[in-house]
Amino acid sequence: MRNSISIVAALLISACASPPPPEPSLQARADEQASLEESAARVVATRRNVAEQLDELDRLLTEMPPQFNFGQGDVLSVSVYDEPDLSMESVPVRPDGRISLPLIGEVQASGRDADELVTEISTRLDEYVVDPKVSVIALEFNSFQYAIDGEVVEPGVYPLDTNVSITKAIAMAGGLNKGQYRASTIELADLPHAYLVRQGKVLPVDFVRLLREGDLRFDVQLQPGDYIRIPSGLSKEVYVLGEVREPMLFAFRENLPMSRVVAQAEGFTPDADLGRIHIIRGALHNPTVIVCDFRKVISGEARDVRLEPGDVVYVPETGLTSFARVMDKILPSVQSVWTGFLVHDQLND
Repeated sequence: MRNSISIVAALLISACASPPPPEPSLQARADEQASLEESAARVVATRRNVAEQLDELDRLLTEMPPQFNFGQGDVLSVSVYDEPDLSMESVPVRPDGRISLPLIGEVQASGRDADELVTEISTRLDEYVVDPKVSVIALEFNSFQYAIDGEVVEPGVYPLDTNVSITKAIAMAGGLNKGQYRASTIELADLPHAYLVRQGKVLPVDFVRLLREGDLRFDVQLQPGDYIRIPSGLSKEVYVLGEVREPMLFAFRENLPMSRVVAQAEGFTPDADLGRIHIIRGALHNPTVIVCDFRKVISGEARDVRLEPGDVVYVPETGLTSFARVMDKILPSVQSVWTGFLVHDQLND
């Protein structure tokens, strides 16, 4: 698994041999704004300040409690009160996800938490024991894992011990990658675009403030299944996702128009809403979102939108009017594109 993720990181690094571009000048920003005003695009969401990010982070952490389900390799203790012959001190969860217990035999443990497992065992023991009092305790959580990908020394899947935070996870992965440019050591990580995914959602973690400024308010404790991605600062790509015939990564070039990347994606599906194409710009956890009426671009009524490195062009389906629903669909689409690149590279290795 670590080798596979390293392949994806290598794809990013190999895309460009030059250092990260400097911050755009005031004139460049003015030109960009003028381009948007002359196009059929409008900004529907802007980046939040630190206080707003922290409020959103606290809200999501509260709404997303840990999901500690048992899995393969975990070791459990199963006790039945006043029934020592039915109790077992060390019960491993086998590769098939089951455990074996006295009297009742096979019980599915994988994918269940302690309460669900207690209910299952108690129900089956009711045939043999009057009002059984069952408790289940995890002795070893060997199935709990998280993944860290991208510009770290050793990307891969790691066991989740207690109290593993983002900074500790990066340190355990050997730290951020560095490279040489004109006799100077430079960091390869693109921290403004780094993100943490939990239960299918991007948490609003500001990796720049966390790792550059030491703001530990963003140092989230990891949970099973968490995914950290640290993209490369040397990569220059844009994503084309949603209702296009071939979702893909597209190599960025200066003055790249949106129409060109859509054409490279083999055009639109019949369900595409051309009047509301979304351009997600900046960090996924805190983006600027631009909505473009592509019909006006096609008809010549408005200028095309010039893309920037890292932009996500997302074509929603007709009837998908909620901005929140659009954002919920973007992350799985991004991950599926990366999975496709990873699998393609493995098959041709």
